[in-house]
Amino acid sequence: MRHDQIALQLYTVRGLTAADLPGTLRAVAAAGYHSVEVAGLPATDPGDLATMLDDSGLRVMAVHEGIEHLRADADAVATRSIAIGSPRVIVPWMPVEDRRNADDVRRFAAELGGFARTMAGHGIRLGYHNHDFEFGAIDGATVWEVLLAELAPEVDLELDVYWAAVGGRDPVAEIQATADRVRLLHMKDRAPGAEPHDAPAGDGTLAFPAIVEAARGAGVEWYIVEQDEPATPLDDIGRAFRYLTTLAG
Repeated sequence: MRHDQIALQLYTVRGLTAADLPGTLRAVAAAGYHSVEVAGLPATDPGDLATMLDDSGLRVMAVHEGIEHLRADADAVATRSIAIGSPRVIVPWMPVEDRRNADDVRRFAAELGGFARTMAGHGIRLGYHNHDFEFGAIDGATVWEVLLAELAPEVDLELDVYWAAVGGRDPVAEIQATADRVRLLHMKDRAPGAEPHDAPAGDGTLAFPAIVEAARGAGVEWYIVEQDEPATPLDDIGRAFRYLTTLAG
């Protein structure tokens, strides 16, 4: 991991961006970030967003777009991504109706492959981001196993190490098992305690030095700081950034 491979998922600061988008982007840059993943922002014209990002010294390394947006108009998703300079589109969620059984998951995987080819026509990579439900049982396997078996090689993985751990998996083992396609990691920690709760990277229980070592071996390109429920968003993202820089080569 290099310093310039550390990014921030803007969903972490969504409450702040709702009140002051340009000011929050400047604060993100002041915390040390140069790259961001876009999600959870208030409705903003892509051209205006691109200007605000540029004014803050931030570049977009990926954007989250729900599967419903791709189903409605994949070319429009590509156009928005290009307008803000994003080379990747990540599908952040598999709807419940797409995982009722293994055949549903197979259809979803095939659909992602089709959208990956559409995005490739625009010069954009498509990826998929996990939560914990993928590691649950379905028709004698797990959603994750069915998904990985069916996904086209054009679809990258954005492995969320926290949600993998909540799902009962070892993030290091999952990185190693998907080394041919995991290209992005969500780097949020698991707070101590029986009930799952996320924490800034370095503040919890996950073995981040081992995670980074495995990710280097797998060719991971981006290490993305994220929290779903940060207690103090700007302080949390600052602590996570400082911690990850101590692991950077």
